[in-house]
Order: sequence, then structure tokens, then C-alpha cells
Amino acid sequence: MADTNDIIHLLRRTEFVARATRVAQLTPLSLESAVDDVLDFSQNTTTPPANLLVPDLVSAYGQRTVLHDWWIETMVTATRPFQEKMTLFWHGHFVTDFPTTERADLLTKQLHLYRQMAIGNFRALTHAMAIDPQMLRYLSGSSNTKGNPNENFARELMELFTLGVGNYTQDDIAAAAQAWTGHNLDWATQTYRFYSDRHDNSNKTFFGQTKNWDGPDIINEILRDNAAKKAVAARYISHKLWEFLAYQNPADSLIDELTTVFLAADLELRPLVRAILLRPEFYSAQASQALVRSPAEWCVAIIAHTGLGARQTNVLGHSFAMGQSLTEPPNVAGWESNAYYLNSSALSARANFAKNVAWLLRANSGFNYLYPMTTTAAVDAVAAFFGVVLAPQTRQILIDAYNAERTAVGGSLFTAVSNLLIMTMLTGEMNVP
Repeated sequence: MADTNDIIHLLRRTEFVARATRVAQLTPLSLESAVDDVLDFSQNTTTPPANLLVPDLVSAYGQRTVLHDWWIETMVTATRPFQEKMTLFWHGHFVTDFPTTERADLLTKQLHLYRQMAIGNFRALTHAMAIDPQMLRYLSGSSNTKGNPNENFARELMELFTLGVGNYTQDDIAAAAQAWTGHNLDWATQTYRFYSDRHDNSNKTFFGQTKNWDGPDIINEILRDNAAKKAVAARYISHKLWEFLAYQNPADSLIDELTTVFLAADLELRPLVRAILLRPEFYSAQASQALVRSPAEWCVAIIAHTGLGARQTNVLGHSFAMGQSLTEPPNVAGWESNAYYLNSSALSARANFAKNVAWLLRANSGFNYLYPMTTTAAVDAVAAFFGVVLAPQTRQILIDAYNAERTAVGGSLFTAVSNLLIMTMLTGEMNVP
């Protein structure tokens, strides 16, 4: 039988929130079985709405809004939400954005590719991503031709997607770019197409080997055939996933062990993720307070607890100021994390969102049931509503602030309750996954 606190931590890190029903389902199981349940994506039947899969060239930005709100709410409602969290991870790893292409339909299809292959084989995912129409447009693969090779994709394939800085040379980038020539886009259908007459069939030297390299050969060399490079890539992804799910700056020995698991599975992601979620370090005190919820994760948690909607709360309208607007990463390196969101402007934006949510919750006499409660009982009721366990110091701060406001001369009980809701959403406990 798993420890309840471990299950709560597991769910907050994988399913955005620890719903009481999920805690009750998983606590009687062993930790291994609970993790397997979280990873059972067969429970999901998520398919993007048909209207997101066809282009809307007249109102592309309107379609992007529909995509954004649908995805936020899917994160809330999916039977196994970890699939959506992994989709979010790949959206920030194999980065593209909407403003560059202005094709919400292509981005929808790309995100669904990440959803379907979220914990599949990393090599297969990399191959699929390389010829995805959204990626071909974003990194100019669509115009990469013999005699005029474009190095954008070749560089990011190695620097950001597989190996990391320092594990290739400029000559390797040039050779890889030539290898990918002709792997373009059919602009009429917006689908991948290989044009043999645009492909450079000359010999190229990549990682010291000279031959007629083709684009897919480059990925296979990195992730299959070159054992040294495959090990570098395995370590790079293992480290990045650990930092996404657990905490920053893990010990080298821990990543060594995860890399061994990943390589033994021939870059299958499920065994790697399972190993991460079963590590004792994942449940350590170091891990429990190590991360800051990204704006998307924080908004999803609030929507999950309140029952409000993405459009109703205007997540998209607030998200850019908070530092993370889904479908619009700041650059090809994706979003920063943790301390990046702890600055005055980003926190002010979270406060504005919390105020908006509080006003929505107070409509039609919402939370008026707190009025006759004692100060302590009201604070505990609001904390429970948002699914947070307050540290004693935080709890006392809220009690003192709420009590001072509700008893102030000329004070408003309505305002005091509203501010209690806002303050709770802004607590450190609510902002840690």
C-alpha cells in the first residue's frame, strides 16, 4: 500500500492536481502499480475537435484561441492527465509556435502527434517531428534545397532536440542541413513531401563519416547507430525530464542510472519516465518544494478546483503577462522554468488572474457560506477548496490577514472573503506542483 503523501505528490507532478477520487483510487495500490496507472494512457480517448484540424485562414487567431482553450480544458478533464503534461513537455522541447506559421490546424496536428507519442520511442518521435508540417514551416525545412541549404533545423536537431551544446561541430550542422535538402513541404496540401530533384546526393561528412547522407540517416546516426552519440542524447533527455518532473541540478549518479535505463530500453520513454517516478529521490523533501508551477500548470490547477472554464477565466488573455502563453513559446529553446516566473511582473499577472477568478467565484453569492464561520475555519475551508495543505506559517498569515480585514472598521466581509480566495491562490503551496 502506497503512502498517501507520496500519491498526492505523484499526482500533483503528473496530473496537475491530486483529485480526491484519484488519491482514493491509488492509495490502496503499491507505488509501482500507482505509477503504472498514471502511465496508462489507454484510458484516454483524446482527439482534437474536427474544426481544429482544418485551416481557418480567415480567422486563424480565433482558431488558435479555440485550440488554446480546448487544450487547457483537456488538461483538466483527461482521464489520465499525465498524457497532456507530457504533451506540454514536448511542446517546450520540440518547439514551434503559432505566430510564425499562423496555422492553428498544423499546430493542432503537431500537438496531437506529441500526445500520441508522449511516452513512446524517442527516436521514432524525433523522426516524426522532423517531417511534421508545422516543424517544416517553423524551422524553414520547407525551403531547404540543394544549392541553398538551410541550417535552422539541422542546428536545433542537435543543439536543442537531441545532443546539447558542445556535442557537434559547425561542419556537422552543414552536412546535416545538406542531408535534409529536399525534405520539404507540399504547399498546396500542407503535407510533407520529399522532392528528389531538390535533394543533395553528394557525399557529406557527418561525425567523421563521409557518404551520401540522407535526412533520416542523420537522426539514426545520433539516436541508433553511433553508440557514443546515442548515450549523450539519452543522458540529455533523461536529465531534462528529471528536471521537468522532479527538481533542478540532480546528482550525476542519479542521471547515470536513469540514462542506463533509457539506453537499455532503446530510447523507449515509458521505462525512463516510470523509473523517474519510482526513484526515492522523486518523493524526497528536496523534491516536494523544488519546482514552481508554470503559468499553464497553475491555471489548470485553479480551473480543476473551481470548475470554471478556460474561456470564462480568460487564461489566454492573462498568460503572456504571466510568462507562458501556450502555442507561443518565446523562442526555439522554449520556456524557462521555476525562478523565471518569480518576478514582479509575472507575479502581478498571476494576482490579476486570481482576482478575476475570485470575482467569478463570488458571483451569485458564491462563498457566502464562509460569513458565519470562524476565521480559522474559513481559511481551512478555502485551502481545502483549492487542494492545498498550508504550512503553519502560511496558514497563520492568512488567518491574521482575513481576521484583520473582516473586523476592520468600515471593512467589507464580501471583500475580505474575496481577498482570502485571492491570497490562497497566490500562496507558495498553490504555486508548487
